[in-house]
Amino acid sequence: MIIQPLQQQVIINKDQNNFQGLTSRQKNNYRETTVVHKKYSKPKQFSTQFPQIKKDDTQYQFKMFHHVQNMKSAHYQSKYTLSMGIIPNLILHTYFDQIVFYDMAKLKSQSARISLEAIGLDVYENICAVAGMNGDLLMINLYDGTLYKQNINLKRHFINHVHFYHDYLLTNDNGGFIKIFDYQNGLKEIFSYEDKSSVNLTAVNQNKQIAYCGDRLGLNVLDAQSAKMIHTLDPHTEFGFAVAFNPCKGYELASSSEDGSAVIYDLRSPKHPIQQFIGSDFPIYNVTYQRNGTHLFIAESNSYLHILDTTLYDTVQKIQVYGEVSGIVNDIYDDNRFYFSTSCHYGDGICEFVK
Repeated sequence: MIIQPLQQQVIINKDQNNFQGLTSRQKNNYRETTVVHKKYSKPKQFSTQFPQIKKDDTQYQFKMFHHVQNMKSAHYQSKYTLSMGIIPNLILHTYFDQIVFYDMAKLKSQSARISLEAIGLDVYENICAVAGMNGDLLMINLYDGTLYKQNINLKRHFINHVHFYHDYLLTNDNGGFIKIFDYQNGLKEIFSYEDKSSVNLTAVNQNKQIAYCGDRLGLNVLDAQSAKMIHTLDPHTEFGFAVAFNPCKGYELASSSEDGSAVIYDLRSPKHPIQQFIGSDFPIYNVTYQRNGTHLFIAESNSYLHILDTTLYDTVQKIQVYGEVSGIVNDIYDDNRFYFSTSCHYGDGICEFVK
């Protein structure tokens, strides 16, 4: 793959709709999906094990707003469009049929057209995996630019999410399939599980347990070796769209939903949640743990990002964004730094925060 750099430095986005590079069809699709017609149910009220959450706006400090074009998400419910591998300072973002490459050190971006409509991506070391809306999976070697594309479901279902876990690649799709591939061996499928509904997101922990949520009520935890269900939980009043395991405490599991809440369980004793966070009446489509497990980032669909301290899950920092948060990524070389992509009234860009 030859990536042609943009013949300009990064500039402030002067298009108030932030629609650079989109076809008329893509613009219409975005407008249709971002109009909220549904009134969502209120979240449940749990008696949790940990103390009541208090405000603490001193956890992270704003560092910089990087003006980078094309930071929208391709679908209003898909907010995992940002990732970072081992190449220093390089952040990648999917934007419909493009990948945006941004160099944090040089403050320059370049973009490349790809052969699918992307819904999200993940990067592990120097390998990038891109999830397509038509069942295609695109693999990119970021060192030499080689490409490999494969259709992983015959019915062309949306691949809702793709992510690496060590030497394996996990996908989940609108057909209800959760699949694991050996990506170093030609995307050889080594595990498949079919749920009765669309699977919106998956997460995996050190014990090879897969947590997933989808277009039905409930949060499920599956054993990846036996394909048997371990836990069936009921944290939300609307469909679930995000799950995440604490990377340092694999028994702590967070989930979020269109009911506007994030719920955290200790799977050693999952009868009752240890904590519940309720946002400002917007759906929550992204929950991401800090790499060292000390904080949980919670992104509402519009206007707010919250940072929850995971010591007792009892202090939270609220960041007003004035637009959508399309992705969150930890700095792979600095556990005290994270980024999120946004399309807001300041323009499109990447926000950088540090401790």
